[in-house]
Amino acid sequence: MATTRRRSRKQQCLLCRWTIAFRGQTRRILIAGARKVRQIYRRIRSRRLTIIADPPRREAWQLRRLVRRTARSYAKALGVSLPNGLAIIVQRVVFDGRQVNGLLTAFEADGARRYVIQLALSVNGREVSDGELVAALRHQLSAVFADAIGKPVLSLALDLERGLPVQSGGSIVELRPQPSVVANGHDQDADPFALSRVTDYQEGEAS
Repeated sequence: MATTRRRSRKQQCLLCRWTIAFRGQTRRILIAGARKVRQIYRRIRSRRLTIIADPPRREAWQLRRLVRRTARSYAKALGVSLPNGLAIIVQRVVFDGRQVNGLLTAFEADGARRYVIQLALSVNGREVSDGELVAALRHQLSAVFADAIGKPVLSLALDLERGLPVQSGGSIVELRPQPSVVANGHDQDADPFALSRVTDYQEGEAS
């Protein structure tokens, strides 16, 4: 009986040691797995587009959706992908010495760049429309994509509201009766509307 009791006690001690060792090993595995999951999550999150919107919840959700769709569609149209770590912040006002529609800031470390785009909801007290917000975002994204697609070599602006400038330079012919004919009246057969002077103006100056 004594031998059996000693064996059972030894078995219990061994079982306790195995249980403690198993628990410790399981705990270490879980900690290492959780650390690996966090690293993967941070890596995936760093590649995603981060959008921060200051307005209330419903309006902020609509703005985030608009900004996300605009950025992705513009990148797809240019055949590039959004850079890692790109952050777009939609806030009430944006300052750069004065109130502006948008501001692009680039940070560089270890040869890698990260971009932050700030978009304004109002400029000098005037509310910005969604169309104006989208135009400002695309303008800033053009500078962001310059690293991937190169810098623009041609930029042609078209302003249909102001129209084309008036080209001056046509000839102005001044017609007036000759003073001699009107004053003297000697030559009645002469044309009373004879030209006294023909002046050609070129670019606003008499030639």
